[in-house]
Amino acid sequence: MTKSNIRNHAYQFEHTLQQSTDYKHVSVHKISNNSTWLVFMGNKWIPFDSANQHKLEQTLGLGGTFVDIEDKLFPAVKRVRVFPKSNYLSYLGVKYRLSRVMQP
Repeated sequence: MTKSNIRNHAYQFEHTLQQSTDYKHVSVHKISNNSTWLVFMGNKWIPFDSANQHKLEQTLGLGGTFVDIEDKLFPAVKRVRVFPKSNYLSYLGVKYRLSRVMQP
């Protein structure tokens, strides 16, 4: 299976992401320093933890649909499902809006 046709096979795509360390590092380091991911909670925009910034950039950069993250902003659950392409996350049955702010 080549990386060019990997998107046609969902399980193979995830497996390749987990196995290919150079593929992960290139996309994360190229993109993540140029933007910040924020979630709108409590009438204000709050940034995600640094490690989750990288996960969101990686997921978006590789064409993924969602990623499960652990963040101190969501203490009531072990993981929260984030949909960076659709700019929202789901937490305790409520959708929260996301924003990706580009940095200079």
